[in-house]
Amino acid sequence: MNEFSNLGQYLKQKRMSSDLTQGELAEKLGDVHVQFVSNWERGLCAPPNHCLEKLIQTLDLSREKLVKVMLEDSKIIITAKIFKKSNSAKRSLG
Repeated sequence: MNEFSNLGQYLKQKRMSSDLTQGELAEKLGDVHVQFVSNWERGLCAPPNHCLEKLIQTLDLSREKLVKVMLEDSKIIITAKIFKKSNSAKRSLG
């Protein structure tokens, strides 16, 4: 699972419901390459902070929903890290 898969799915769904291609979205955002949009949608990375406001406006995103989706991804990442370390420690003690 990619670190930002929930965010990626959300952004892809909103882009497609706006009838935009990845290239068109990149163009509307200005200083964004189409490959970055692809990476966001595949969950490889999150949009940089300087893009968020324009992304919210362009895709008519709910700020509350965006925060919720980003928090879901963060919770998954943090939980995986904590339990991975916890399991590693148990194995080394056992």
